Amino acid sequence: MVAFETLLLGIVTGIWPVRLMVAPPVATVELRLDSAVVGVMHGPPWALECDLGTGPMPHELTAIGRDASGREVARATQWANLGRDRARVSALLEREPGTNRPAALRLAWETAEAVQPQSVTATIDGTPLTVADPRRIPLPKVDDDQPHVVSAEVVFSPRMRERADLAFGGDVVDRVESELTAVAVTVPSTRAALGLRDVQGVFSEGGAPLTPVGVDEGHAEVALVVDLSARAVIAANPRAWEDRSGSQWWVQEQPLPRDALGIEADRFRLVGTIPSAIAVSGRERTFFPTSSPVRLAWLSRHSLSSWLGVRVGSGVQAVADAAAVAASDVAASNSRRALVLLLAETPGAAPRVTDISTYDAASVRAYLAALDVPLAVWSLTGSEPGPLTAAWGPAVAVRDRWDVQDQAKKLVKALDGQRIVWFAGRHLPQRIALDESRTALRLAR
Repeated sequence: MVAFETLLLGIVTGIWPVRLMVAPPVATVELRLDSAVVGVMHGPPWALECDLGTGPMPHELTAIGRDASGREVARATQWANLGRDRARVSALLEREPGTNRPAALRLAWETAEAVQPQSVTATIDGTPLTVADPRRIPLPKVDDDQPHVVSAEVVFSPRMRERADLAFGGDVVDRVESELTAVAVTVPSTRAALGLRDVQGVFSEGGAPLTPVGVDEGHAEVALVVDLSARAVIAANPRAWEDRSGSQWWVQEQPLPRDALGIEADRFRLVGTIPSAIAVSGRERTFFPTSSPVRLAWLSRHSLSSWLGVRVGSGVQAVADAAAVAASDVAASNSRRALVLLLAETPGAAPRVTDISTYDAASVRAYLAALDVPLAVWSLTGSEPGPLTAAWGPAVAVRDRWDVQDQAKKLVKALDGQRIVWFAGRHLPQRIALDESRTALRLAR
């Protein structure tokens, strides 16, 4: 009876107009941001402006539908700055006035790249439905005393498809939803293993105990954000950074291997800092080039020159914005994670690079802390901080490919000490607290 029409993808800040899809018996909709009331809508166009703040931070957006008597009859939630969703689909059951019988399935979708669907299919209890208008799909008459599941799949490309599933009838509610929240923690080097029993009674949310439902190791995700000045340093002295292969293996798309238990290999991606922007739903969104994932172990065996592989020229970049996008990406993998910034102060002979980031380093570091994403800063121009490096905190000097290999090995060791703790339901990560007085575990920051 209530569903979001405005779907917040990528990193979103500032004031956003939020629109909803509403069906009877909902008479009013209250919109909340992180439990604080934004406002109440009393009718069409069912829209309110919502201020998401000036810096990137995870948010919970909740719409509460009430009938004419003020009784809550529907609720919908979406999360902002918590995922790397390239696409999202929202669904709503439209009901007949008077009978309250489900009459149609209404859909809304959005993609980060403004891609239009190639196809939309829908079923009810496994039986295909006719889709003449993909935004509104009529439903046949069924026995409302029995539970039914209606599903829709929107295909944007062979690699990008999303689905929505709703249940109605019998004793079920309108939405079938099963979500988990992953929190990364670091384990003391003296501990050989970490089980579910070891993480009980030490987590809380807003002062209330929070009970974990699982612990695992899984694979690791690392994002490397490389600024243009670092590329200039490498281009100026390629012998210090290159190996014999010179192959640009990192751009090759190939499945990453799994071990005998089916666990994915640890991996990393390169994230560029040169932004590109497109308009989506009247708002401009910024994107950064990202490589296909590559095995993390290769980082310590290949040269910087082989995995950068681009010419360096004068131009603009957005280091902080790229770091925020990369952090969101690795956190959304629900795996062990880290972010590496490869920086250099602009060399005297190099073209001047202008940074046009929307966010500053401090706000992005706070965002990384909220997402439990550890940050490593590598400086190609020494450990003495300049204006760019100093903003990100302590940096490690890497002067050649051998220093990179040493730091990569330390990074792998640090990731080996992480574990993922699972909680039932969806939670804002910055609200989850760990009682360090009762455990040797630490949040991965």
